[in-house]
Amino acid sequence: MTSDQIQENNTDCSVVDQFVKKRHFTATISKYTTTFDSSSCRYQVIDCRTPAFCGILDKKGEIILPKLKSIIVKVFKSSFVLCAYFAPGHFTSTYWEDAMNLSLIIRRLARVVLAVITLLLFGCSNDDDTTPTFSGRSAEEISGPITEGGMMVYPQPAVPPPAGYVVEEYFIAGTATSFKSINGTPSDGFWQVAVKDEANYRTRIIVRRPPNDQFSGTVLVEWLNVSAVEASPDWAYLGEEIGRKGHAYIAVSAQAQGVNGGETILDVSVNDQAADDLGDAGSADNSGLVNINSERYGSLIHPGDEYAFDIFSQVGRAAKEDSALLGGLAAKQVIGIGESQSAFFLTTYANAVLPLDPVYDALLIHSRGASAAPLSGLSLAESIDENSESFLEDAVLVRTDLDIPVLIFEAETDLTMLGYANARQPDTERIRTWEVAGTAHADAHQFRSLIGGPRDPSIGVLLGCLDPINTGPHHEVLQAALRHLVDWAAGGPPPPTGSRLELVEGDELVIARDEYQIALGGIRTPLVDVPVAAPTGEPPPSLSSEILGGSFNVCALFGSTHSFDRDTIIALHGTAADYLNAFVASADKAVAAGFLLQADADQLIEEAESNTALFE
Repeated sequence: MTSDQIQENNTDCSVVDQFVKKRHFTATISKYTTTFDSSSCRYQVIDCRTPAFCGILDKKGEIILPKLKSIIVKVFKSSFVLCAYFAPGHFTSTYWEDAMNLSLIIRRLARVVLAVITLLLFGCSNDDDTTPTFSGRSAEEISGPITEGGMMVYPQPAVPPPAGYVVEEYFIAGTATSFKSINGTPSDGFWQVAVKDEANYRTRIIVRRPPNDQFSGTVLVEWLNVSAVEASPDWAYLGEEIGRKGHAYIAVSAQAQGVNGGETILDVSVNDQAADDLGDAGSADNSGLVNINSERYGSLIHPGDEYAFDIFSQVGRAAKEDSALLGGLAAKQVIGIGESQSAFFLTTYANAVLPLDPVYDALLIHSRGASAAPLSGLSLAESIDENSESFLEDAVLVRTDLDIPVLIFEAETDLTMLGYANARQPDTERIRTWEVAGTAHADAHQFRSLIGGPRDPSIGVLLGCLDPINTGPHHEVLQAALRHLVDWAAGGPPPPTGSRLELVEGDELVIARDEYQIALGGIRTPLVDVPVAAPTGEPPPSLSSEILGGSFNVCALFGSTHSFDRDTIIALHGTAADYLNAFVASADKAVAAGFLLQADADQLIEEAESNTALFE
């Protein structure tokens, strides 16, 4: 269909609609909520993204002339005036068909100029405009370091900081915004939200910062996990790499349970002897900061999880804007991180809130499941109770139009028990997913990071886990992921693309395994390719893998490890020297591929040298 036909038939909406849908314009507009008004032959476009931009679409769907304000697509012969919410950086220069026809170009440009003048003079209007007008705000008060009121309550595990680091606690307060969906929660992640309400808050943050001369310029902000007790799993997994590179770290009591107490998803009981040995570092008190130590934390206020998203944004902004919070250190980039339940919330944050308030320079979404946390303020525990059947099946992707890098890190357990396999998505220029063979949602490193010692599957007894728990490469590969993400956020290359874990065909989510029960596919390391044991994300046979229901045991999230006997080890590797040579070669391959850091590979090789005693 030609532009002349459009002009001749511009009162026939079916012709206009047909013309639009045959052009690339359809692909551009399909991401947004659109309606076609047959009475006016207009497309109404509503999208919830960063500040309002407006532009002109030519008939190829190319966008030009941003920074006008409107919300209607008008048909101007072969041009379309588009006023919508588009992310900055998505505008491209226009081109026209029949480009050699100078008179046609002049006529079309004249219409474009007329359209622009009209918009500048009159703007666009829509009586039903539900597009957001949210503008991110800063915290109103940051007080601290807090030194009075007794001892600080550390999130678990309370891993000591790297040498030379300063640890301080602050209270941060202000007015937080909650949000409501205006298009539901579509599975592609393109959520559209509007401001719902406001409430006062006052929560705590823990700052761990390096000596000034060692600061990398990167600040990591962890959304503390509240599935059992308030916890900092990413600090436990990443503290070593944080110290190596000189990053600063902030832990945020982002959710209401951490401050006020209340229902948790998981019940955790610490072995009595372990509790005595660990002292405060092993506390399993989940009654909330204001109840654990009212003298120190009695002034804290958390209005509910629907405000957690904006609280997290305000902490990120404080890290960028308030150098006093970091002891005078000036942040160059701020990266949001969170594991497990926190990753569910970060998925929602990425899809709904970050496009409105792009505070963070990158996100590490660590061990998420299929779905995402609700915007409503309903706790994840309550949400699971209300929608238990859909929790593992209603997949939500991370939206693909974010202007920041996002790295999704998944263990075996996350794909199956938490249903992430239902939410898999392709890698893009801004999204990478790493699925790691031999890993569990949680593992022995969570304990080793606190008390030291060798890679020991029996250490789970501290949590009452009687079967050997996972001792896989979760910690080591995650540290490599962080190294890549930090560089990526600073303008470096994206992380390498990792192979996906293989699944057994069928309706159930089951990871394919070899005869030794080691996962097939995924990111590989010497712990799974040159093994003396089989670390897996599957729980031991004595425990149910059904996470929904009252009989679930938290130990199931720690996977399992099956140690090989001497005969099996010799059958697999031959001699101790053969084993060590193969292990070193596998480690070198993982380092070259970007999935292991050299320092971590060296530590693994030292462990392998000790393992040669198993051949005797």
